[in-house]
Amino acid sequence: MKNEKEHFRHILLFYFRKGRNATQAHKKLCAVYGDEALKERQCQNWFAKFCSGDFSLKDEKRSGRPVEVDDDLIKAIIDLDRHSTTPLRLQRSFIWDLLKKRNENDPFLKRLITGDEKWVLKKVLLSVWWDYKGIVYFELLPPNRTINSDVYIEQLTKLNNAVEEKRPELTNRKGLVFHHDNIRPHTSLVIRQKLLKLGWDVSPHPPYSPDLAPSDYFLFRSLQNSLNDKNFNNNDDVKSYLIQFIANKNQKFYERGIMLLPETWQKVINQNGQYITE
Repeated sequence: MKNEKEHFRHILLFYFRKGRNATQAHKKLCAVYGDEALKERQCQNWFAKFCSGDFSLKDEKRSGRPVEVDDDLIKAIIDLDRHSTTPLRLQRSFIWDLLKKRNENDPFLKRLITGDEKWVLKKVLLSVWWDYKGIVYFELLPPNRTINSDVYIEQLTKLNNAVEEKRPELTNRKGLVFHHDNIRPHTSLVIRQKLLKLGWDVSPHPPYSPDLAPSDYFLFRSLQNSLNDKNFNNNDDVKSYLIQFIANKNQKFYERGIMLLPETWQKVINQNGQYITE
């Protein structure tokens, strides 16, 4: 099927840009779509084309009209370009369909760690990373300090230390699947190099999609409800409150937030990429 071929080429270029080789990409593709999806030799041919600098993803010209594909879609997924000209709803549908199929064939949600930032009462910036078991690491930035690449690198190093201490199984088995949104400090070259060095499998996230980030649609919603009508005198008070908030949530709370992802992906697919409003 023509559309399926185009879809597979998108995926191959995705893994090429992530530094995988043809054999690795072939295994991942077959894990999602079955052993008959593409032959390894076909994957090698496409990787050879990519290595030559040709990323067109077009069929060779024949008597008919060549297949046209949207290279901007791949660039949006790989480079997380916030200014991509590709219709956002197509990016959203494509990415969530890919993740949904991957999770059906190789369940990864219990290896997923997701992170995000939130202003607490417009005073303090909270950075938090969590998984289905609970909070892995969080910190409050000092006043007047915001997220940039240098700060985020420091945070990722601290997060990695926390993972090794609290989730050692993620470093010993299939590995950690890391999710964050694509604000600029998260997608700079130095951050991508840092993530590559850490060896984490970075889950794609389309631009401007807070409705699909577990922190936004679940954790922060609960936190904000608890913060209503609260007043704090200083950062220490805020930190004490957050520690108490975390302690009062059991594992089932965090597990529900993560395990809602497939349902959320399906909603986007059913709505052809439109935003989820509740």
